[in-house]
Amino acid sequence: MARDKSRQSSGHFAGVPDKVMLHPDYISLSYSAKALLFEFALQYRGKNNGKLCAIYSQLKPRGWKSEATLRKALKELITAKLLEVSKYGMYGDGGRQPNYYAITWQPVNHIVGFKMDMVPTIKPIRQFSVELREIGTPKTTVKLNC
Repeated sequence: MARDKSRQSSGHFAGVPDKVMLHPDYISLSYSAKALLFEFALQYRGKNNGKLCAIYSQLKPRGWKSEATLRKALKELITAKLLEVSKYGMYGDGGRQPNYYAITWQPVNHIVGFKMDMVPTIKPIRQFSVELREIGTPKTTVKLNC
């Protein structure tokens, strides 16, 4: 049977799983940190977790107004363990390298030609559905009365 062309995707889906969004670590984030998390979700393509970055010059055209806000949001995501540094940036040879990051709800990928400061994983760094069960947070979706 042929695929229905009217249902074909016209682009990449960028999202954060509901198990992450229902977790207290996500709920407690500032709006800037939540927005940055979606910027990382936009960069993630299924095989590049560990090579995600947050460079102000690239985020400024997307509405980011301040490097300080970006740094604060990055620190908040790392503290909440929704993001981990996969490779620390450095200065050298005529330029600087940015820090690279991995989202914690997906496995860290082995990326050919890219050396990370962390080891690729088979499983995600965090198991949000398991954590939600352990802390007793409801597994149901958010119900809105609209």
